[in-house]
Amino acid sequence: MEIKPWLLAMDLDGTVWDNLNISGIMPPYEKINDDKIRGEKTIVTLYREAVNFIQWSKENGAIITSLSWNKKLHASEALEKFGISDLFDYNSTDVTPDKDQRLLRLLNSLSEKGIHIDVNRIVYIDDRDLHMDNIRKNIGDIIFINIWKTTKDYDEAKKIIMDRVLTEPEIQ
Repeated sequence: MEIKPWLLAMDLDGTVWDNLNISGIMPPYEKINDDKIRGEKTIVTLYREAVNFIQWSKENGAIITSLSWNKKLHASEALEKFGISDLFDYNSTDVTPDKDQRLLRLLNSLSEKGIHIDVNRIVYIDDRDLHMDNIRKNIGDIIFINIWKTTKDYDEAKKIIMDRVLTEPEIQ
């Protein structure tokens, strides 16, 4: 059975790595090991469970984008140094807070390529709910997972996706 595509939009700060503002750390970054990079005097640690979750999502039909309020160069370099940039199909990171508009542009771009994703197949993971009012107003009632708050870990996030995205609804 073919998996119908769905979109996973991932915040980065506090979600994929432990630092809450990668834009505040000047590149270049130095790789310490697979899970740690250093910029200036700050060490940033990758959340390995986030990487495993992103890989699982990709294996289960997700189109994956970053959706982070950061300087694109900083975020891109961190993803490269951690060796995970290839997990992302798109980079919707920018230094503006308008995540709803960036997500809308990506959805329009996908639609122009013949990829139509229903609003109930869009999953957004962030450690803050700051952008959700605008996203709901301009895109719709997407699946928002407020990681570390409404779910304790990425295993719980997987369960939500399995229940709400990957399970075919029963025909009545």
